[in-house]
Amino acid sequence: MTDALAAWRRLVRALDEAGETVTGLAGPDAGVDVAEGLRYVLHVLADQTDRAGTRDSGRPLFLPGVTPVRKLFFDNPDTAYDIALISSRRSYRIRGERGTVPYLAFCVYGANSSDGRPTRVSNLNDERIAFGPHGSFEITLSPDERPGAWIKLEPGAHTVIARQYFLDRARDRPARFAIEALDDPGPDPVFDDARFAAFAGSAAAFVTAATGVARGRAEQAEATPNRFVHHRGHGLYGTPDAGYVICWYSLEPDQALVVEAVPPRCRYWGVHLANRWGQSLDHRSRRTALNAGSATLAPDGSLRVVVAHSDPGEPNWLDTAGHPRGWVLFRWLLSDEVVIPEGRVVPHPRPGGTT
Repeated sequence: MTDALAAWRRLVRALDEAGETVTGLAGPDAGVDVAEGLRYVLHVLADQTDRAGTRDSGRPLFLPGVTPVRKLFFDNPDTAYDIALISSRRSYRIRGERGTVPYLAFCVYGANSSDGRPTRVSNLNDERIAFGPHGSFEITLSPDERPGAWIKLEPGAHTVIARQYFLDRARDRPARFAIEALDDPGPDPVFDDARFAAFAGSAAAFVTAATGVARGRAEQAEATPNRFVHHRGHGLYGTPDAGYVICWYSLEPDQALVVEAVPPRCRYWGVHLANRWGQSLDHRSRRTALNAGSATLAPDGSLRVVVAHSDPGEPNWLDTAGHPRGWVLFRWLLSDEVVIPEGRVVPHPRPGGTT
């Protein structure tokens, strides 16, 4: 048996085991949760398959981490994630233009821990990048120190994620950038038996980790529904610039969750809903997300959000999109403090009524 075929069978087993993890759910929402969970497994696999084409390549390439339909790891509807695979033994340059987005940063992740979770190595945001005419910039990534904007590549570093946050995607001009190796990488190796085996083994481990983490996270949160907590772990990936506050909401058909907070001073803040697997709910045809540019604040600067199954006539309604249970996630980006909102379950507010 070739290494590729053996690895293929391990990947198939991992997918089958992930399916068992998903289909083992019980409860009134199992139909939706299972269907979305199986789709989530395929989204994870699709993400890994996309990156297989650049794994072990001397010519890294930024590829979208999520799309409007392929979602992973508490994706933020207001964030563009671009991901490139790198080697800690090489040196790279990122060149681009800043655009007008409120925030731009590049975060490097390193060797995975024993449970498959990547570790964060370093983060460089726009406060530490010198921008030239028209917002031009250049960043070096290397094991040894370089002048200018520089990210040190520690042993085991393997991924760089570019994040840019939007307040209004129709108006904000996105940053544009590309990554290249500083030395001549030569031709990429042939995608042979050994390379496929390495890809399939990595994909199998990642699918297993991503599915197990998502299910376990939700099951743990179900014990304390409708309560916000500061989430310092934030799944498989995260940025140190964001304070993440999460809540597992659980609502009957005649209930709503009223959320109140005073947003802190920060570069960006937003709130959105996600399903059991940490995938943002449909934000193309429904309002399942709000941010500092789209939400309505009270005269005193306070925020009131209503999570409900149908429109309660509130200006800051978040549509559960048919999900009686799921996640509410706040991000406070480069904030003075991490504010913990207050949440309370109330009878479903009707248009024109009060709660």
